[in-house]
Amino acid sequence: MRLLLRRASSWRGAVGLLGFLPNLWSSTPPLLLLEHMHQGQQLTWAVPAHSGQYPAPVAGLTVSSWTVVPGSPVSGPQPPDRVVRFYVAGRVEPKLLCLVDVRYFPQGNAWVPYYRMDERMYFTRRGHQWVPLTLLNGVPALVTATPLGFANAAGYYQGFSFSRTTGPITLAGWSVIRDDASPLPAP
Repeated sequence: MRLLLRRASSWRGAVGLLGFLPNLWSSTPPLLLLEHMHQGQQLTWAVPAHSGQYPAPVAGLTVSSWTVVPGSPVSGPQPPDRVVRFYVAGRVEPKLLCLVDVRYFPQGNAWVPYYRMDERMYFTRRGHQWVPLTLLNGVPALVTATPLGFANAAGYYQGFSFSRTTGPITLAGWSVIRDDASPLPAP
C-alpha cells in the first residue's frame, strides 16, 4: 500500500487505486460500493463479498456521508445473504456504527444485491427515562439513512446514503459476514 501511496499524485489518487484492489484479488463482484464526493472528486471504495475484516483504504478520512450503491449482478445460483458491519474510529478501538444486510434478488438472468440498514442503538435506564448510551454532547449519535428509490416487497433498497446526526463519519473499516441462517424477515 505504501508503494501505491507514493506513486499516486495525491491521497485522492491513492483512494481511487486502493478502492478497487479487492477486485484484483478476486473474481467475485463486490457486495457494494461506498461513494462520496470529496473536494470535487468521486471517492469509491469496494466492499468485497468474501467474509473477513477490512480496514478503510484511507485511515482517518472524515466525510459528512457515504452512499451505498450496488455491486455487480451475479449469475448462477442465488448468493447467500451477508451482513456488513461498519465501524467508526473510537478513542481506543473502533466502534460499531451500523449493520447493512445484503440480499440478492432475481432480475432477468442474474441476482442483484439489495440493502437494508440496521443501526444498533444501545440504551440504559437512568431514573425513569431510557437514555441512549452513545451520546455526543448530549445528542444521541444516530445514523440516518436516505434511500435511493423505493424498497422492494422485502424492505430492501437498491442503495442509500447514510450519515450521523452528530457530525461527520470517520470509517475505520468494516467486516463482512456470511449469513447462512434462515432469511431475515421483512420489516
